[in-house]
Amino acid sequence: MPSPAARWKDARAASWDRLPSAARPLAWLILSLVVLFIPFFDDVWMRMFFLVALYVTLGIGLNVVVGLAGLLDLGFVAFFALGAYLVAIFDSPVSPAVNGTVNYWVLLPAAVGVGALFGVLLGLPVLPLRGDYLAIVTLGFGEIVRILLLNMDNITRGSSGLYELEKPAVAGYRVDAVSEFYVMIVIAAFVAWFATARLRDSRVGRAWEAIREDEDVAAAMGINTVKYKLMAFATGASIGALGGAINAPFIDFVAPQSFTLQVSINVLALVIIGGMGSTQGVIAGALILVGVPEVLQFEETANLLEKLGWLRDGMNTAIDGLNGLSPMNLAKLPPADEWGEKLALYRFIVFGALLVAIMIVRPTGLFPSRRREMEFAQTSDAELPAGGTV
Repeated sequence: MPSPAARWKDARAASWDRLPSAARPLAWLILSLVVLFIPFFDDVWMRMFFLVALYVTLGIGLNVVVGLAGLLDLGFVAFFALGAYLVAIFDSPVSPAVNGTVNYWVLLPAAVGVGALFGVLLGLPVLPLRGDYLAIVTLGFGEIVRILLLNMDNITRGSSGLYELEKPAVAGYRVDAVSEFYVMIVIAAFVAWFATARLRDSRVGRAWEAIREDEDVAAAMGINTVKYKLMAFATGASIGALGGAINAPFIDFVAPQSFTLQVSINVLALVIIGGMGSTQGVIAGALILVGVPEVLQFEETANLLEKLGWLRDGMNTAIDGLNGLSPMNLAKLPPADEWGEKLALYRFIVFGALLVAIMIVRPTGLFPSRRREMEFAQTSDAELPAGGTV
C-alpha cells in the first residue's frame, strides 16, 4: 500500500495533468510573479500590481457570466460592494451595527456565500430576460445596491463610510504590507481561475456555452436553462464578492462612492478586449486597461517621457505649419513630462478607441478561448455565399 506522501504526490501530479495545457504557463507565471518579483518593487508598484490582480479576479468572475453563459451583466459591481461591506461592517470598530470585530477568516468565506446568494436572488427575476433588457435590469440592480448602501446610515454610515478595518492575521502574524495583500489577491485569482477552468471543461461549462449560443435550442436539447443560468450568476457573484472582501482591508476604507457603474464598465471592457471565455484574455485586458493608465502616472514614466521632448518639439513645429496653411487652429502638444498624466486623464478615449480597433481587427478579443475563436470562424464562413467569396 503506498504511503500517504506517495498518494499526495500522485494526486498532485494528476491534478496538474488535468489542467488545460494552455493554462499551465499561466500557473507558472502567477507563481513567478508571487515568488520572484515581489522583493524588487516598492509599495507604489505593488499597489498597481494589486489593482491589476484585483481586476483579474473580478474579470474571471464576470467572464463566467458574460463569456461562458452569454448573460450581459452590468450590475457586477454590486457583488463587489457586498463582499467589501460584509467585511467592513463586521470588522470596523466604527461600525454602528456591530460591537467589536469578527475574525477575518470567518468573514471571507461568508462574503463568498453571501455573494452567491445574492447572485441567485438577482438571477431569479431576470431569467426570462436577454440581451439589452438583461443589461438594463442588472444595471438597475447595481445602482439599487449602491443607493441602499448610501442611505442605510444605521448600518453602513452612508457616505461617511467605514474605516480602520482589522487586518487579517495568520498564526498571530498580521497581514499589513502591500506585498502581502498582493499575495492574497493573486492566490484568490488563482483559485478563481482554477475553479472556473474546471467548470468550463465540465458538463456545466458545456451547458453554459450552449445557452450562450442559443438558449432555445439548449432548452430543446434537455438542458435545464434555469438551473445553469442561476449557477452562472452565483459563481460570478461569489468571485466578485471574494475580490471585495480582500480589497476592503487593503484600502482600509469602504464607501458607496467606490462602487459606481464605472467599475462594472471597466471589468466588462477588460473581458471584451482581452477575449471572452479566456483567462489569458482577462489578464491581458487588466494589464492594458488598468495597469497601463496607472503606470502612466508614475514619476518614472514621466521622467522617461520627458526625454522625448525632441519628438514633442518636432510635432509642434509640424502643427504650426498646418495652422499656417489651413484655417484650423490645432492645439500643440503639452510638455513631454506631462504626457503620462494627460494619457491617464483621457484614458476613457483610449478605452473607446481600443474597443473599436479590437472589434474590427480582432472581433473575438486579443486572446479569446480557442473554442470561441473556432465558433466565430465557423459562423463567419457559414455567412459567405456559395462561391466562398463576397
